[in-house]
Amino acid sequence: MPEGGYTPPQRLFLDDGQCRVRFFSEQDLDEVVDYDFTTFPVARPLQEAFARAFDAHVGPAGKVKASGAANNAFRQLGYFIDVLLFDEARPQVPQDLAPRHLKAFLLNRGDAPSAGMAVGLLRSLLANMEGLTPQFAAQCAQWVPDRREKIVSRGSYSRAEEKAILDAARKVVRAAAKRIRESREVLERWREGGISREDEPVLYEYGSILDMVETTGEMPRNKWGNGLAPWIVPHGIVTDLTSRLHLSLAETCALVILLVRLTGENGSTIIKAPAAFHRPDGGAGPLATVQVDLSKPRRGLRRYMTAALSDLPSWAAAPEEEGELSARDELHTPFGLYMLALELTASSRRIKGSDRLLVYWVPKAGKGRKAKRAEVVKRRNVSGRGFRDRLSDSAVGYWGAGLNLVAEEPDKDGNPQRLIVGVGRMRVTHGAREQKPVAQTRETLANIYLRRDKSSLREYQKLVADVLEKEVTKARTAGRITRLSAADVAEALRDPETVAKRFGVTTEMMRLLVARDADTVLAACADNKNGPHSPPGEPCRASFLKCLECPCARAMPHHLPLQVVARDMIDERRAHMTALRWAERFALPFEELEDLIRLAGKRAEDQARAAAGDEERELVRRLLDGELDER
Repeated sequence: MPEGGYTPPQRLFLDDGQCRVRFFSEQDLDEVVDYDFTTFPVARPLQEAFARAFDAHVGPAGKVKASGAANNAFRQLGYFIDVLLFDEARPQVPQDLAPRHLKAFLLNRGDAPSAGMAVGLLRSLLANMEGLTPQFAAQCAQWVPDRREKIVSRGSYSRAEEKAILDAARKVVRAAAKRIRESREVLERWREGGISREDEPVLYEYGSILDMVETTGEMPRNKWGNGLAPWIVPHGIVTDLTSRLHLSLAETCALVILLVRLTGENGSTIIKAPAAFHRPDGGAGPLATVQVDLSKPRRGLRRYMTAALSDLPSWAAAPEEEGELSARDELHTPFGLYMLALELTASSRRIKGSDRLLVYWVPKAGKGRKAKRAEVVKRRNVSGRGFRDRLSDSAVGYWGAGLNLVAEEPDKDGNPQRLIVGVGRMRVTHGAREQKPVAQTRETLANIYLRRDKSSLREYQKLVADVLEKEVTKARTAGRITRLSAADVAEALRDPETVAKRFGVTTEMMRLLVARDADTVLAACADNKNGPHSPPGEPCRASFLKCLECPCARAMPHHLPLQVVARDMIDERRAHMTALRWAERFALPFEELEDLIRLAGKRAEDQARAAAGDEERELVRRLLDGELDER
């Protein structure tokens, strides 16, 4: 909470002819941008109304927390104003805005896949304006249906494309690690007095240069200040000498793409990853792990999360493509890669005074691209040559373009096309390969990421189909579990011995079955110590879902409500799991339950569903969530 006497900084400037909104990024406290609304060619009342609405949209109580999103909102507002300029009755005040202007804005966006999202963003911003007519305000409040459905994802990389990108990234990072480690060895020898000024004057001079580069990142200049001191020039130029001990922008991009693939985290989350970590294993193993606190702002109140980055176990095989690499090669495990990045950026981090993992050096840099009609008041990294601890969103793409990799799929004319390298596609690739959600729900992974993955959709569908066919075949060939009808149960109450012989159980067991004392969840067990899932004579420890395929199981009429609930709940879980995970875990029990319910008949199914209450649903939920399994 703010301390006593705190006053918030001014965000809206409307005095002395000004009409500016100052945006403070919540994701990066060192970034402040001013947006000038006097540059919009509309009447002053509209300029002020737009500015106030924009301030509400991007301010502390608004929906925008990052400068990129603020720039996009300002840009869409500019497009909307361009539409207003073509109106014969050009609006002068907020009351003049009409629903037709929003329709014209949508038409002006053409067939762009993001048109629906642009309209939704604009409506959300304009809804903050004061003085709108009820008709226009109602239009702004409307939901934009299916606004993401037209966005076509590039999808995940094919296995060959993924390998080409990762191989290139590993090559870059390995070369950087080799260079920096060798330079540090020379520097350590120099600092320990192992290099003599008299015997090795050139190497001694070089060691002193490395000492300055490692300590301050700077080197002496000549008397005119436009170049290096004369005694340094024979050893190399500024870029070459500084990069001996510090990562470059390209090498940092390679680290980012590798970390995204190994962890499945967002690129922005990796770029802002901290250097602070915790070793839950105390550095003693057996599986080396670091816990790192990460942030994903789009998750809102759940933005902060702790990621565990682990090494490979000692028995893991070396990657086939790397030949003689150790099984614990640092570039193939999240733990190894994180620790390597920590090592290579240690000096850069100290000089920069940063707490982030990824810090690099650039030989020169301008002020960056300004947003239209916007001025950067404060930014995290100063302009010019020096150290940086934040990559731009497009940096990895520019680095990937320089690799000149070719995509597997040709363009629409059948010609080879360049492989687009990006952290977004690499994260989708991680999800497609691992089939596990990272910083997202299973539903989001299945319905947002994998469903739009055009690259591997056919391969994925074939894999799911194969698994489903295998499980369905298994269900049909395994045979149905023995089923007692209502008539069988009634007869067992009168003559348990006869019914017991018919169903292959003892008289005592038949009494237990009828009394419901042998129930599991979806059936009853006639022989707990001689089942197929445990050694003979030992109690069965298999999941109760396995009862549906067990010869010891007996299905009875009172099990039908639970069976119907289980079938329905398993079917509902299709929407919350990836198709492959659902097929692997639930396809077999689903088919077995379908078979049992089909035999009972539609009328019995409806009655069983109506008879099932909260107690039955909670029991089935616990079963499907694994809470009833032995651990």
